[in-house]
Amino acid sequence: MSAQSQTIERTITLPYRHLAQAQIVTEARRFNVLNCGRRFGKDVLGIDLLVNTALEGHPTAWLSPTYKNMTDVWRALVDILQPITQRRSEQEHRLELTNRTAVELWSLEQPDTIRGKAYKRVIINEAATAQNLQSSWEMVLRPTLADYKGDAWFLSTPKGFNHFKTLYDRGQDEDQLEWASWTFPTSANPYIDPDEIE
Repeated sequence: MSAQSQTIERTITLPYRHLAQAQIVTEARRFNVLNCGRRFGKDVLGIDLLVNTALEGHPTAWLSPTYKNMTDVWRALVDILQPITQRRSEQEHRLELTNRTAVELWSLEQPDTIRGKAYKRVIINEAATAQNLQSSWEMVLRPTLADYKGDAWFLSTPKGFNHFKTLYDRGQDEDQLEWASWTFPTSANPYIDPDEIE
């Protein structure tokens, strides 16, 4: 009796990108900086970008200023990726998928714990509030992209003149061919009632 292979189909559901999110993805370069209002949909877009890269079989990472900042994103990723999750570690904030890749979440409170990792895509959320963003990026995160020639996304609402602003300005400089940056208000999100913004 011959063994038969069995195909199991699983569905991953992601939200549709609104027009501003779609524009960002279309215009993206290797290093991308989103300076957007609250409720614009930065987290939703970041999750979408992370999941799509993981579905292609590449290791990815989500980074937040603190562990508390990443709680909601962790829950969302656990829920979205549940159909194809082979192993989940709550302690390590790590999802191992059936395509043999991993999605990892990290706090930037101790960036040195990330050294030695290799990723195709990293998402740095609330980047303007991250302590020591410059050294975390230059000394720890940027090297994690070398193996896969990966990309990075810095997502945040603005918070004064800091390294996030420096990275944003780099994305506005036409001579910086690997960088892009955008500013969008909350009102660019069509799912937010304009009366609430007012």
